[in-house]
Amino acid sequence: MYEAHYGLEQRPFGETARASAYVPLPSRDAALRRVRYGLEHGLGPALLYGGSGSGKTLAAFRLAAEIDAPTVHLTFPAMPAHDLLVHLAEELGGEPVAAPTMASALRRLREALAEFASRGARPLLIVDEAQLVQDALVFESLRLLLNFHADGLPVLSLLLVGTAEVLLQLPATLQDRLTARSLLPPLTLAETTAYVQGRLAASGGREPLFTPDALADLHRAALGVPRRLNHLADLGLLIAYAEGKPLVDPRIVAIASREFQSDPLAA
Repeated sequence: MYEAHYGLEQRPFGETARASAYVPLPSRDAALRRVRYGLEHGLGPALLYGGSGSGKTLAAFRLAAEIDAPTVHLTFPAMPAHDLLVHLAEELGGEPVAAPTMASALRRLREALAEFASRGARPLLIVDEAQLVQDALVFESLRLLLNFHADGLPVLSLLLVGTAEVLLQLPATLQDRLTARSLLPPLTLAETTAYVQGRLAASGGREPLFTPDALADLHRAALGVPRRLNHLADLGLLIAYAEGKPLVDPRIVAIASREFQSDPLAA
């Protein structure tokens, strides 16, 4: 609605997990470098964790784009181990498993991974919302998949993504193999400013649309959480547009914050 008014090509703060929406920030870049090093060198699985709305999925997609490997993104891991293996076999094998037993799924997985290895590729498995896994056999199955090797290196990379609760749920056999545990902390004020400016620039913005004081208030209201920041910034631009204002100022941020806090779906 407000895009044309502000000379934007698209909504800058829409909810998205596209890798192109990633804004380089010191805390995020540092976390991804640690994870990427271990995965690219076949050192073991990695864990990327943080609070709700901290941008974990977006960061994982950015990592996948940087690694440029065949990727399977598992968005709902709360399934039995048998179903998980069948799903992975079909995703990596490119066709349904004829007889969906655990044995046939493992056989198809081994064949698919061997085919990738023969082409010099190591698929990346992203297990999102890993804290939802309640079945210990799922974690054990993931660990065992890492035992598939070619030329002394694992033929599958594993990235676990979730909230801090996953640290309490991972069995010791998998925790011991983690090559990185990277936390996505709340954004600093400088990162919030860079994030807002980066998202505006990526949407075609050429002029600042938030005053410096408004950015500081946005940061405080969002508590450094990117998802909250997206909601507040988007709402602030909408209110400024409705009032015919050229910039979002602290008064508009205060209004947006009150409306956000009263929305039961905002969190």
